[in-house]
Amino acid sequence: MAQIMVSKLRAIGVISDRGMQVGRLHDILFDEKDGKIQSLVVRPISKEALGNVPRDSSGNALIPFSAVMSIRDFIVVNERVLAIQQLKVRPGAEAGTTPE
Repeated sequence: MAQIMVSKLRAIGVISDRGMQVGRLHDILFDEKDGKIQSLVVRPISKEALGNVPRDSSGNALIPFSAVMSIRDFIVVNERVLAIQQLKVRPGAEAGTTPE
């Protein structure tokens, strides 16, 4: 198994699996109990980038770790997982309803 030091990931670029530039890694959120990575905290390249993905108080996007496909020269995230995440937090959406 390859090992990567977190310090090497600081400010690494984040792109989608379709080549769209998303932003730069700002931080990583871990679960306090089991130590698993929950989310990547990404500084988006623009306010429009990542649409309705949940944000922290500083406006950084919280990308679920389940969206990460690979980590090499860039962090590659799955656009499909991001789209699902955006639908879950779409303004005006209620639990149990389908989008129009």
